[in-house]
Amino acid sequence: MADVSPAQALARATAVGGRVADLVRREPQGHDQTCRWELVVTLSSSPEDRAAAGWIIADEIMRERTGGRPRTYGKWRDATLNGTKLTGKDHVLVKAFAEPVFEAAAAKKEGNHGLAGYVGEWLWYLLTRDLPEDPARTVEILGPPKAAVNDGGGDGLVVYRERGTAWGFSFRLWEMKKYTGEANQPDGAIRKGWTQLSTKGATYLGMLSWGDKLLADDTREFVGSLADQWVDEEESAGGGVSVALNTTAIPTKAFHLAHEHFTTHKHPGAMQGLVVAIDNLEGFAHEVREYVWTAL
Repeated sequence: MADVSPAQALARATAVGGRVADLVRREPQGHDQTCRWELVVTLSSSPEDRAAAGWIIADEIMRERTGGRPRTYGKWRDATLNGTKLTGKDHVLVKAFAEPVFEAAAAKKEGNHGLAGYVGEWLWYLLTRDLPEDPARTVEILGPPKAAVNDGGGDGLVVYRERGTAWGFSFRLWEMKKYTGEANQPDGAIRKGWTQLSTKGATYLGMLSWGDKLLADDTREFVGSLADQWVDEEESAGGGVSVALNTTAIPTKAFHLAHEHFTTHKHPGAMQGLVVAIDNLEGFAHEVREYVWTAL
């Protein structure tokens, strides 16, 4: 079990602001490159701050997976913070939401890449969601990660309402990768992300459905043609690659070859990179799982 209890982790998370963004340092990189990128590093390696970040992610994931319902999310959260186990039908019900990613046996599997990849997607999502607002470029749509890390389609999509553009909107399709090697050579993972976007981006966008979303008329018109905009290489379309890795593997140079692997879009700002560094990424992912599984 994690050294810091869920209740202690929540207390620390609340004290620093309650967001993963409050526990990291952000550094713009690649100013002289076609693809600029940002390095996000955990502020502190202290057990309390690490636990706070792990709790925030675990809590956000369970809130999203359960729809925040009192019987599922509420009972899971109460039991977790009280250090008790759910029983009977409550146990069966909550486990149904946690099991697809956080199945107990996963903790025993060496190199469980699915778990680390899923936590990496949530790091991207929470860090993107909690960026300072830009009045000229506000986030219109930001979907949370898919229900399971191996689900088909793109990994992330952000739609912006943006002034001074032909559509009045823009969007960026993201691909998330992880690199768990010790050496600072995540180039292969980054290259794979760009290659996937270049070859499968239109397919990913074509898989999206907006029929169940309550959208403004102009937003619906825009998102209905995302695949068209991508294929036509319009300036409203862009791609991004995020890689989560160990702090021992932070690259000194990254995304400088992005334009060689993402060849379909060449307008300024078409590409964006993100590197999220955490001490022992695999271990951190298992700590998130421990918090999710505390009540089960």
